[in-house]
Amino acid sequence: MPSPQAAARGVQPEAVARWYPPRETVPETGRKWADWARWLRFVSGRAAQVIRREASQAVAHALALQSFSDDELDHRLTGPREAMRRAYRRGIQAPRADFLEALAIVCELARRTVGMTPYEVQVQATIALLDGCAAQMNAGEGKTLSVALAAALHGLAGRHCHVVTANDYLAARDVDLMRPLYDRCGLTAVALVPQSPPDERRRCYDHDLVYGTGKELLADFLRDQIASGSAGGGVLRLIHEMKAGQGGGRAVVMRGLDAAIVDEADSVLIDEATTPLIISAGEGNEMLLEAVRTACELADQLVDGRHYTLDRRFRDVDFTDAGRALIESITLGLRGLWRSEARRDDLLGQAVIARDLFEIDRHYIIDDGKIVIVDENTGRTMPGRSWSYGLHQAIEARAGVELTEPARTLSRMSFQDFYARYQHLSGASGTLQGIRFELWRTYGLPVVVVPPRLPSRLHVRPPRHFRRADRKREALVDAVVRLQSEGHAVLVGTRRIDDSERIADDLRARGINCLVLNAKQHDREAEVILAAGEPGVVTVATNMAGRGTDIKLSSEVLALGGLQVLMFEPHESSRVDWQLFGRAGRQGQPGRAQAYVSLADDLIHRHTPWVIRPLRSLAHLPGLRAVLIRPLLWVAQAKAQWLAWTSRRMLRSFEKKLNKQLSFVGGAGKPGSGSEGGA
Repeated sequence: MPSPQAAARGVQPEAVARWYPPRETVPETGRKWADWARWLRFVSGRAAQVIRREASQAVAHALALQSFSDDELDHRLTGPREAMRRAYRRGIQAPRADFLEALAIVCELARRTVGMTPYEVQVQATIALLDGCAAQMNAGEGKTLSVALAAALHGLAGRHCHVVTANDYLAARDVDLMRPLYDRCGLTAVALVPQSPPDERRRCYDHDLVYGTGKELLADFLRDQIASGSAGGGVLRLIHEMKAGQGGGRAVVMRGLDAAIVDEADSVLIDEATTPLIISAGEGNEMLLEAVRTACELADQLVDGRHYTLDRRFRDVDFTDAGRALIESITLGLRGLWRSEARRDDLLGQAVIARDLFEIDRHYIIDDGKIVIVDENTGRTMPGRSWSYGLHQAIEARAGVELTEPARTLSRMSFQDFYARYQHLSGASGTLQGIRFELWRTYGLPVVVVPPRLPSRLHVRPPRHFRRADRKREALVDAVVRLQSEGHAVLVGTRRIDDSERIADDLRARGINCLVLNAKQHDREAEVILAAGEPGVVTVATNMAGRGTDIKLSSEVLALGGLQVLMFEPHESSRVDWQLFGRAGRQGQPGRAQAYVSLADDLIHRHTPWVIRPLRSLAHLPGLRAVLIRPLLWVAQAKAQWLAWTSRRMLRSFEKKLNKQLSFVGGAGKPGSGSEGGA
């Protein structure tokens, strides 16, 4: 339904029965000359020059519109809006003059409604988003407003737009923040509420603009396929008939996949896109649950290196001859599933993986007697998600909680495949370094680098290097104590929950009452971020800290040099390191950041094990320590990033092959190769 403001001006939204079909086949980006010609326009910088020129024109025009009355602005918006809608219905580009006119008017409406006057760099990002690009903006440059302007232009053109956020909190926050602008444009916007009933979700998708996480959107897409009774090409026809009122009702909730704007595009489209989403249904199998419990007990008799070898990269177990002999003897009297050698190896393999590879307060937490997965990239919990192939039950048995029923896969799709099916995809992030070609080949998204509005005043100090992890923690705590005594606001970033709690305990033992933000206190995020910029406040947080949220600094903190960021351990991707550093020095403010690295760090230990042992004897020399560890860190991150890219490429290849074999859109209608992170 139109908003009261829109109805009063006679603005009528598109009919909600309109269906926006997703791409039936995902195009092979880069296979055609036209694709490469577009890519070269962005690589050469010619496209960026055009975008900068158009942004300058739009900002100047918006400034001239400040003297116009509200009625005059409404009248001026009518022509460009109708021109864009006619072009969209015909499947062609809208006249550029009409597009820039509408953009300038929306910029002026943003100033009047939400009190935000878009800077030229924000308008550049908006144009890039509307042109189907990934916009790289410095941290704190105002991506939220740029995304809102682009969503409003999509809505004015008649597109149904999904804005994909990193979490549910940001979706609700951004809708509430930008609602006055959308109302003024005659558009309706809503944030998806997790676990809401189908009727309510159906009403949500009737709005022009829908904010939500990728998990919520993909889950609705897969449930719609299940509700339609088919996942083949015929589902598109069936859903279209339902939307048009020819099917006797609406069994589905979504309106298709028309346009999507992805906030924090590096995290959503790359880091988190490798895990397929699985829709499953529980099926009682007490025999299997009992076998999982038994496997957990028997696995304690197996020794790594003697009875099995563990592939940590692919999370696979290969039993040795000695291991198979031991398994044969310890399972000799067992019946049921244990009589099958394949099932026996699978049960014990999952039990070994649950014991050796999955750690509490790193990969999962226990909340209300249940296992809740923790996303290692963001540090956030993922309620309702579960590992597949019985791994979830194996971890539950190891953790000593009640086992959940094993699930049967009803539908599945990778996030990569899902996002690529939008007719119009774009995204924004502050850290797209190193993944530009991958974004292009996977999604057809060229990257536009938006220059900073103000010169960066972030000072990144050289990392400090240590031989042992305990000495590194002591040095970090000493640094925090010193900075806090000088009145600085300090943010300590960790990779793991247990590290954040251990550092917090050390600080409290030194008389510093610090704030802690991790997956166990995620409900306090807004409260913690609000206080993190005050003088003398120390915040210890996992990767989740403030992603998508500015830490507001007091004048006293700014006078002392801004936020002080200390990174306890480097991440597998250097982009994530810069995401943490980017909490400081936002919007031209001062700030300092420094990393603490040791030979015992998980990154170095996992990805450069062949050189660590001989170097330990030399690492005690302070002069050589930095010379040794710095290249090790570079090699480890390069290898980790290469392995992650290889994994994503293999997943993409697997999805394509699966789609061809099953001969229907997305390959989501039948049980597929279940992968961890199912829901």
